Amino acid sequence: MDIARKRRRWRRDTLQSYLLLTPALVLLAGMVYPFGLGLYYSFTNYWLQYPNRFRFVWFDNYVDLIEEPLFVRALEFTLGFTLAAVVIQVGLGLAVALFLHARVPGRNVIRALMLMPLMMPPVITALMWKIMMASTTAGILNHLLSFLGVDPVNWFGSTQGAIVSVFIIDTWGNLPFIALILLGGLQALPTEPYEAARVDGAGTAAMLRYVTLPLLSPFLVLAVLFRTMDSLRIFDVIYATTLGGPNDATTNLHIMAYQFSFQWFQMGKGMAQVITLLMLVGIVSYVLMRLWNRAAESTAQ
Repeated sequence: MDIARKRRRWRRDTLQSYLLLTPALVLLAGMVYPFGLGLYYSFTNYWLQYPNRFRFVWFDNYVDLIEEPLFVRALEFTLGFTLAAVVIQVGLGLAVALFLHARVPGRNVIRALMLMPLMMPPVITALMWKIMMASTTAGILNHLLSFLGVDPVNWFGSTQGAIVSVFIIDTWGNLPFIALILLGGLQALPTEPYEAARVDGAGTAAMLRYVTLPLLSPFLVLAVLFRTMDSLRIFDVIYATTLGGPNDATTNLHIMAYQFSFQWFQMGKGMAQVITLLMLVGIVSYVLMRLWNRAAESTAQ
């Protein structure tokens, strides 16, 4: 009787587990379908304007990417922007987290104000900054620079200005998220290593280098993981401000895929670019997840 009762309980618990997983499985199935459809179209010459000319070209779209000059520029901008975002934004986020972790007056108010960029949609944030970065003194940034005797900056009219402008907007919108991740990590660190370091006479800089950063490494890798994935596939800020210009200076792989798919109607080539971007994000994410696991294991030991 006990064995039969245990079997019935095991079956009931198993069925209950699958029922609880059903919404997640349905959502996953809904994500698999568009991915499979995009992968299917990436092996075709599908044009939105000429659906009757549909035929398989297999890997021709992927081969054409290598010979496409715009793809090389978009890949360079994507990787360069991602590297700059990870290094600068994670570094600034660590500095902000350390500042908010210290006992400074008004830190609770500052923490609350830091949430404001996270509450705004990225497109609204981009349009707000675009208005403030108007090329004339009507823009508030150039108006403030005029008091310093600086000529109006053409923020979005030059290649370098557009790249810097997009990076500033992206940093303003994502820096609070990185700072909050690292601030949570700082608050979760054990106090015993710091007490031992103080007994040994370690200063603030030594404790930061030899105690805080090693213990905080899992959170740093997690912040790098999030910023890397978001930076590789950034779209909304660029689309709302520069549309990839001027002269394709801010065109990344995501913007390029949008242009091929919905501006030039070459859906097959656009899907090949999306799959390439997805593969790039997957490879980088896998490497960073391995690093995160190693950092978490070394911290736990």
